[in-house]
Amino acid sequence: MSLLGAGLGSMLLAGILARVLERRSDLADRVYRWGMIAGCVVGATSAARLLATDVPAGRSTAAYGLDALSAWFVLIILGVGANIAGYGTGYLGRERPSRRVGSAHLLLAVLLIALVGVVTARTIVAFLAAWEVMAIAAWLLVIFDRDRAEVRQAGLVYLVLTHLSTIALFGMFAAWSGGAGSSSFADLTAAAAEHRVPVALILGLGLVGFGIKAGVVPGHIWLPGAHAAAPSHISALLSGVMLKVGIYGLLRMLSLLGTPPAWWGWTVLILGLVSAVLGVLWALAQHDLKRLLAYHSVENIGIILLGLGVGALGVSHHHPALALLGFTGALLHTLNHSLFKSLLFLGAGALIHAAGTREIDRLGGVARVVPRTAWAFFIGSIAIVGLPPLNGFVSEWVVFRALLDTGGTGGTLRVASVTAAGLALTGALALACFSKVHGVLFLGSPRSPVSGVYGGDNGLVAPQLVLAGFCIAIGLLPFLVIPAAARVAIGVMPDSVPLGLADALTGTATMVSLVALVLLVLVGIVWGLRAASVASRQVRAGTTWGCAYPAVTGRMQHTASSYAASLIGAFGPLSGTNRVDGPLTLEVHAVDPVFDSIGRPVWTWLRRTAVGLRRFQSSRIFWYLLYVITALVGLLLYLWRVAP
Repeated sequence: MSLLGAGLGSMLLAGILARVLERRSDLADRVYRWGMIAGCVVGATSAARLLATDVPAGRSTAAYGLDALSAWFVLIILGVGANIAGYGTGYLGRERPSRRVGSAHLLLAVLLIALVGVVTARTIVAFLAAWEVMAIAAWLLVIFDRDRAEVRQAGLVYLVLTHLSTIALFGMFAAWSGGAGSSSFADLTAAAAEHRVPVALILGLGLVGFGIKAGVVPGHIWLPGAHAAAPSHISALLSGVMLKVGIYGLLRMLSLLGTPPAWWGWTVLILGLVSAVLGVLWALAQHDLKRLLAYHSVENIGIILLGLGVGALGVSHHHPALALLGFTGALLHTLNHSLFKSLLFLGAGALIHAAGTREIDRLGGVARVVPRTAWAFFIGSIAIVGLPPLNGFVSEWVVFRALLDTGGTGGTLRVASVTAAGLALTGALALACFSKVHGVLFLGSPRSPVSGVYGGDNGLVAPQLVLAGFCIAIGLLPFLVIPAAARVAIGVMPDSVPLGLADALTGTATMVSLVALVLLVLVGIVWGLRAASVASRQVRAGTTWGCAYPAVTGRMQHTASSYAASLIGAFGPLSGTNRVDGPLTLEVHAVDPVFDSIGRPVWTWLRRTAVGLRRFQSSRIFWYLLYVITALVGLLLYLWRVAP
């Protein structure tokens, strides 16, 4: 912990200096960038060393401590955080004339420290304190561009949902600590082992509180707006890192409670399936690049929950090998999603930084101007789809294996194997979505005048290449991460299981990745031979036939909407679209069915109720005294009623 503390101290100092030295922007950016990177590397080294030494998860009564589960998430937070901090100095550079960029840098440092505090807390007070700092710092970063109404609305929705999450966690810890008689996690574990706590209530409130933070449907409604409104590197942090704190909370809750009831595992599994399928379907309907990526976060959280649900079912049905597969898949996808989703958001930020728009249908032909960003985004696209030989395949394959293995068990647990079809559908829709995104954004010709205003890679490409390198390395060398994830998973489980299964997983994943690599090399050789053959022949250039139109324009290309129309139409009302037919036009608008059918009506009712109650605030002292006296009388009657 001392090494981790030194790293966090370096990050905080870098953030403070960035704010103090704001008038000297070049010096402030250099100090901040290298101070943050150094602090993240030092802190991540502490976590990596614990994971590499095969130390079992331990218990601590101190306010903060580091065990295997905490170390896994610290590695994610600080590993991705170093790249995001380096990217942010360049991305926010042009905002200096009108914004306090130093304050944003300081808030980012505070947010990363709070995230580490959440996953290393060992008491209720320490956990909730770090949780609230995380929530407020993230909100202030989401509303960085608060002059726009859509940003303020997104910030308000986020603030309401994040505090609903906090209220649920307060209730969970209140119910738990009442039986434990103490606020330390060690005492919570002892109370659960002695059956002195209401397990069903704790698991239900925990699923609500942590599920909202993770973006699980239907608690995801804060996520698309906040991700779209925030600066792109903050969107990368929210999606790649902060959502995972909700997953950490669920895993920590399981590790403290012991064996969960079967109904909880089935609930998590169903929520995961719904989030995965609906998340990718709603992403397919989006025209806004950052909202599209945000809905893919909902999808991937669903995949993580599928693994977590299978793990919980394996524990409750006493199938430790199945539980190990599920938890290992969930932990692996938590890591992999943090890498490729952060990469995709940073790539989107580079495009937005250059073109000034997030609308997919206004862009096109970008690969010619920003080739390095195009390649990095292409790698992230392959990874998020789950194709070998990149890291997304490794974790999705483990989750797939866990879902399929439920079919070999007895009883009702075999029904869980049906969800493998849902995961396959999710992968197919994700492939369609990112073929749409990459084709429309990077290929073809510019579709509007704004498409020709690109300013190059703008020095924002280095963090993208680092994250892309990790995606490739984990995909080709899965033995670097699978054993560590399996050891962390064993720490979550109440029953021990041999690591032989993890070794088998590693061998199979490595074999598939190597086969995929060989196929890619062969394809590359064939492509190179074909290109050389074409270059040796005389090629005649001509104008593309315009279907009887006098000139070819960028508007003749497929748009993102037309590309996905047939797939979206097959899902009817679930598709997340609103079609408007005009006399001469056809418009298809992307909507969120949950937000429109539940969120808006509830908010409208609450606002109307609040306005109606405002008349009781009459500013007359007589009425305020009457309220106080009435409350006191009611309290005295309650105490008289319950007094022994």
